[in-house]
Amino acid sequence: MTVAVWVKVFDGIVLSTDSAGTVPLNGGGAQVYNNADKIFHLHRRLPIGAMTWGLGQIGPASISTVSKTLRQRFMGKDQTRPDWSLKEDEYTVKEVADLTATMFCDSMKQTQHTDWPGQLGYLIAGFSAECDQPEAWLLEFEGPVDEVPEPKLVASTDRWGYEAYAQPDAVDRLFRGYDQTLLAQLLQVTPAAHHADMINLLDQHHRVPLHPAMPFPDAIGLAKFMVETTSGYTHFNLGPDTVGGPVEVAGISLHEGFRWINRKHYFSTELNKGELQ
Repeated sequence: MTVAVWVKVFDGIVLSTDSAGTVPLNGGGAQVYNNADKIFHLHRRLPIGAMTWGLGQIGPASISTVSKTLRQRFMGKDQTRPDWSLKEDEYTVKEVADLTATMFCDSMKQTQHTDWPGQLGYLIAGFSAECDQPEAWLLEFEGPVDEVPEPKLVASTDRWGYEAYAQPDAVDRLFRGYDQTLLAQLLQVTPAAHHADMINLLDQHHRVPLHPAMPFPDAIGLAKFMVETTSGYTHFNLGPDTVGGPVEVAGISLHEGFRWINRKHYFSTELNKGELQ
């Protein structure tokens, strides 16, 4: 499991994740590794990024490897798919999301499995060409790979706010006052005629932790705080630490583009000069 968070304000959108990767063992139980890559820059010259949660690999390739292959295509470096090269003055984030969905489905079908061996979430965020506000599109994969899923717009250019995925309980409890499990149980024991009132009552406990005019560095701090809080919350609950490891953060803004704020490397950057994004 994991936690993946986006925070959007007027100045841009922030992506933040932990680094835990949980691998089920054949004899039962699970192994947790704390160095999984979950945030990706999808084009070195464009303000587009992605983050992932859930399934950590497709066949023999990690989601990180698949994402970097996808970046090669978007940058026109994959000779087998020259038509995927993004036109820097015409592309849209929705176009990037559609192509991503196609590649992920194609990759899964090549493994000769008819079903996804788990759930996979993948969020594409950034600025479309000639647009001064960011947006985010969500891809969700689960079940038979019969058709390419349609991306869902979860953060339009005129929307601001935040969202946590995969293990959102800590963030939901902290700022909403309840998690989705409690909501489902309350609705289950409440007559349907009162569901709207119940949801309205609970929504009154929501404390929105940001303002659309919040400075971008503060939005970055908020996204990081949400991941760190979830990591501590998970650590002190009984059971495996399914959220943990280094916290990674990337900010995407109009003029600075995609910028790493926190990032881990398995190698020394001093010994490896060149493009490291």
